[in-house]
Amino acid sequence: MLYKKELTCIIGLFLLIACSSSLWDDLPEPISTFISTYYPMSGISEYNEHDGIYYVKIKNGATLKFDSTYTWLEVNGNGVVLPEIFVQDALEPKLVQYLMELELTDEVYAATNNPREVTLDMLDYKILYIKETGEISQTGDVNE
Repeated sequence: MLYKKELTCIIGLFLLIACSSSLWDDLPEPISTFISTYYPMSGISEYNEHDGIYYVKIKNGATLKFDSTYTWLEVNGNGVVLPEIFVQDALEPKLVQYLMELELTDEVYAATNNPREVTLDMLDYKILYIKETGEISQTGDVNE
């Protein structure tokens, strides 16, 4: 009886790995590189593409969204702060400098990137960076 349970567990584990591997195989190379760089050793629980927008859910982790050129549009830590290396590498240099001066590089929970602006979700407020002007502002109240 014990042998049967062990065999079932091994087969289940193999199927789980095979399904996860299949999602990795389906990812476009720039997206898999992004995940390997900023979320190393992570598995993928969901991946799909709709109208040129790519959606990826990391197992027990972040939700990612990319455009048709594989530029990140959204990175949401789903309640966990984003990796500092992502904040320092992927954000505009002026915004990174601002975060570093205020010692906030390890307090970003989500980031949204669009052609005009970058929005960062902090714990109780948002930081908005306007790309054209380089203007940085905070919205919301830290004490809310």
